[in-house]
Amino acid sequence: MDIQPIEPENVVQLVQAIFDNMLQMPCEPSADATAAQQDPDADRLVGCVQIQGDWTGAVEINTPLELGRKAAGAMLMMPESDVSMEDVQDTIAELSNMVGGSIKAILPGQSSLSLPSVASGSGLDFKLANVVHTQNIALQSNGTDFTVSICHLDSNS
Repeated sequence: MDIQPIEPENVVQLVQAIFDNMLQMPCEPSADATAAQQDPDADRLVGCVQIQGDWTGAVEINTPLELGRKAAGAMLMMPESDVSMEDVQDTIAELSNMVGGSIKAILPGQSSLSLPSVASGSGLDFKLANVVHTQNIALQSNGTDFTVSICHLDSNS
Protein backbone atom coordinates (compact mmCIF):
# COMPACT_ATOMS: atom_id res chain seq x y z
CA MET A 1 0.00 0.00 0.00
CA ASP A 2 1.48 3.34 -1.05
CA ILE A 3 0.75 5.86 1.68
CA GLN A 4 1.54 9.53 1.36
CA PRO A 5 3.77 11.12 4.01
CA ILE A 6 2.01 12.43 7.09
CA GLU A 7 1.63 16.19 7.07
CA PRO A 8 4.20 17.76 9.44
CA GLU A 9 1.46 19.98 10.90
CA ASN A 10 -0.43 16.83 11.96
CA VAL A 11 2.67 15.45 13.69
CA VAL A 12 3.21 18.78 15.47
CA GLN A 13 -0.41 18.79 16.67
CA LEU A 14 -0.15 15.19 17.94
CA VAL A 15 3.09 15.89 19.83
CA GLN A 16 1.73 19.16 21.24
CA ALA A 17 -1.36 17.35 22.55
CA ILE A 18 0.79 14.70 24.24
CA PHE A 19 3.11 17.28 25.81
CA ASP A 20 0.12 19.36 26.97
CA ASN A 21 -1.91 16.46 28.36
CA MET A 22 0.79 14.20 29.80
CA LEU A 23 3.51 16.65 30.80
CA GLN A 24 1.83 20.04 31.04
CA MET A 25 4.84 21.30 29.07
CA PRO A 26 4.72 23.66 26.08
CA CYS A 27 5.73 22.31 22.70
CA GLU A 28 6.03 24.22 19.44
CA PRO A 29 7.74 23.94 16.07
CA SER A 30 11.41 24.89 16.16
CA ALA A 31 12.76 27.51 13.81
CA ASP A 32 16.02 25.57 13.39
CA ALA A 33 15.60 22.04 12.03
CA THR A 34 19.22 21.14 12.82
CA ALA A 35 19.43 22.66 16.31
CA ALA A 36 18.26 19.47 18.03
CA GLN A 37 21.31 17.59 16.80
CA GLN A 38 24.02 20.28 16.87
CA ASP A 39 26.34 18.71 19.46
CA PRO A 40 27.02 15.04 18.67
CA ASP A 41 28.97 14.61 21.93
CA ALA A 42 26.12 15.82 24.17
CA ASP A 43 24.13 13.29 26.20
CA ARG A 44 21.08 12.32 24.14
CA LEU A 45 18.17 9.92 24.11
CA VAL A 46 16.55 8.31 21.10
CA GLY A 47 13.21 6.61 21.67
CA CYS A 48 11.81 4.45 18.90
CA VAL A 49 8.73 2.39 18.07
CA GLN A 50 8.23 0.41 14.91
CA ILE A 51 4.98 0.15 12.97
CA GLN A 52 4.25 -2.97 10.92
CA GLY A 53 1.35 -3.79 8.66
CA ASP A 54 -0.09 -2.03 5.64
CA TRP A 55 2.53 0.66 6.36
CA THR A 56 5.90 -0.41 7.74
CA GLY A 57 8.31 2.00 9.33
CA ALA A 58 9.26 3.63 12.61
CA VAL A 59 8.83 6.76 14.69
CA GLU A 60 11.84 8.17 16.57
CA ILE A 61 12.12 10.89 19.20
CA ASN A 62 15.63 12.35 19.45
CA THR A 63 16.13 14.62 22.44
CA PRO A 64 18.87 16.03 24.63
CA LEU A 65 19.11 14.45 28.10
CA GLU A 66 18.15 17.83 29.58
CA LEU A 67 14.68 17.69 28.00
CA GLY A 68 14.31 14.02 28.90
CA ARG A 69 14.99 14.88 32.54
CA LYS A 70 12.44 17.73 32.47
CA ALA A 71 9.84 15.45 30.85
CA ALA A 72 10.47 12.69 33.41
CA GLY A 73 10.09 15.14 36.28
CA ALA A 74 6.84 16.43 34.81
CA MET A 75 5.45 12.96 34.06
CA LEU A 76 6.37 11.56 37.47
CA MET A 77 5.49 14.79 39.28
CA MET A 78 8.84 15.01 41.05
CA PRO A 79 11.78 17.41 41.07
CA GLU A 80 14.20 16.92 38.18
CA SER A 81 17.00 16.44 40.72
CA ASP A 82 15.24 13.30 42.04
CA VAL A 83 14.75 11.72 38.60
CA SER A 84 16.96 8.71 37.85
CA MET A 85 18.33 7.78 34.43
CA GLU A 86 15.92 4.82 34.42
CA ASP A 87 13.03 7.28 34.98
CA VAL A 88 14.26 9.38 32.05
CA GLN A 89 14.56 6.35 29.77
CA ASP A 90 11.11 5.08 30.81
CA THR A 91 9.62 8.51 30.09
CA ILE A 92 11.17 8.72 26.63
CA ALA A 93 9.96 5.16 25.94
CA GLU A 94 6.44 6.15 26.97
CA LEU A 95 6.52 9.35 24.91
CA SER A 96 7.77 7.35 21.90
CA ASN A 97 4.95 4.87 22.42
CA MET A 98 2.33 7.64 22.63
CA VAL A 99 3.63 9.54 19.59
CA GLY A 100 4.05 6.33 17.57
CA GLY A 101 0.58 5.13 18.57
CA SER A 102 -0.94 8.47 17.61
CA ILE A 103 0.74 8.39 14.21
CA LYS A 104 -0.28 4.75 13.68
CA ALA A 105 -3.88 5.74 14.41
CA ILE A 106 -3.96 8.20 11.50
CA LEU A 107 -2.40 5.80 9.00
CA PRO A 108 -4.87 4.03 6.71
CA GLY A 109 -5.08 0.24 6.85
CA GLN A 110 -4.14 -2.17 9.61
CA SER A 111 -0.89 -2.04 11.53
CA SER A 112 0.62 -2.86 14.89
CA LEU A 113 3.07 -1.06 17.13
CA SER A 114 6.22 -2.58 18.65
CA LEU A 115 7.32 -2.12 22.21
CA PRO A 116 9.37 1.08 22.54
CA SER A 117 13.15 1.02 22.78
CA VAL A 118 15.49 3.75 24.00
CA ALA A 119 19.17 4.41 23.37
CA SER A 120 20.99 6.93 25.54
CA GLY A 121 24.47 8.37 25.81
CA SER A 122 26.88 10.73 24.13
CA GLY A 123 28.10 10.33 20.57
CA LEU A 124 25.01 8.34 19.61
CA ASP A 125 24.74 7.18 16.02
CA PHE A 126 21.29 5.58 16.12
CA LYS A 127 20.37 3.72 12.95
CA LEU A 128 17.50 1.40 12.11
CA ALA A 129 18.26 -1.15 9.42
CA ASN A 130 16.45 -0.96 6.09
CA VAL A 131 14.56 2.29 6.69
CA VAL A 132 14.66 5.70 5.09
CA HIS A 133 14.04 8.89 7.09
CA THR A 134 11.20 10.54 5.24
CA GLN A 135 10.35 13.30 7.69
CA ASN A 136 12.25 15.09 10.43
CA ILE A 137 10.04 17.45 12.38
CA ALA A 138 11.94 19.94 14.56
CA LEU A 139 10.21 20.88 17.80
CA GLN A 140 11.02 22.81 20.94
CA SER A 141 9.90 22.59 24.56
CA ASN A 142 11.08 24.84 27.37
CA GLY A 143 13.76 26.27 25.07
CA THR A 144 15.21 22.86 24.19
CA ASP A 145 15.12 21.56 20.62
CA PHE A 146 14.26 17.96 19.75
CA THR A 147 13.07 16.04 16.69
CA VAL A 148 10.41 13.53 15.78
CA SER A 149 11.40 11.45 12.76
CA ILE A 150 9.20 9.23 10.67
CA CYS A 151 10.96 6.48 8.76
CA HIS A 152 9.56 3.97 6.31
CA LEU A 153 10.78 0.62 5.10
CA ASP A 154 13.24 1.03 2.25
CA SER A 155 11.64 -0.79 -0.69
CA ASN A 156 15.12 -1.34 -2.19
CA SER A 157 16.27 -3.55 0.70
